[in-house]
Amino acid sequence: MRNLFILFVLFTVFFVSCQEEEDLTFQETGVVVDYSGMNYCGFVIELDNGTKIQPHNYPKDFEFVQGQRILVDYVMLPNIISTCDKGTACDILNVQELTCGSPVTDLYANNYDSLANDPVQVYEATANAGCLHLKLSFSGGCREHVVNLARIHQENQDGNNIPVLEIRHDAKDDLCEMWLTREMQFDLSALQDEGAKQFYLKALLTNGETYLKLIDIE
Repeated sequence: MRNLFILFVLFTVFFVSCQEEEDLTFQETGVVVDYSGMNYCGFVIELDNGTKIQPHNYPKDFEFVQGQRILVDYVMLPNIISTCDKGTACDILNVQELTCGSPVTDLYANNYDSLANDPVQVYEATANAGCLHLKLSFSGGCREHVVNLARIHQENQDGNNIPVLEIRHDAKDDLCEMWLTREMQFDLSALQDEGAKQFYLKALLTNGETYLKLIDIE
């Protein structure tokens, strides 16, 4: 009987400690990455500490967008087995947007070709609240694509001083032909700090033509 009681106590302590470990709340900063179309994945948060987490439950009034920098309070859910291999499932208790998206990359003559320029299809491009909102499509599905927004310093449209920004898409030699659509945001605060009120947006389109649009920064 005594041995059974000791075993019961040990089991209870172990069970409670496991529950407490699972219920630990963490607070970290990270970046939202959209893996939709890859291995049954969706939005994944790549934390600054190197951990990747998959939002299982999160505040319904928050909208995840590719490139957001966020501050999250979360609880790991190690017992939930996800079909996506990009991180551990978790419950997001609180989430706060730190910046609307990824910063603009500066390209000059000496590093102009440092970012790939694979074609995309541009569906939406608007700027407000210091953010460029894009809706793009491209073919793929087997590799992780990267989209940057680059400022082309050596270009000048119509002889004026309006900044030129270009969508730079790196398909990573993805040969798959699934048509993927991504919504993403980029931070325009650097342009605003310079006093820019407009910019040209360029992109190489899937039909071989060049997309060029003058956008007001609202």
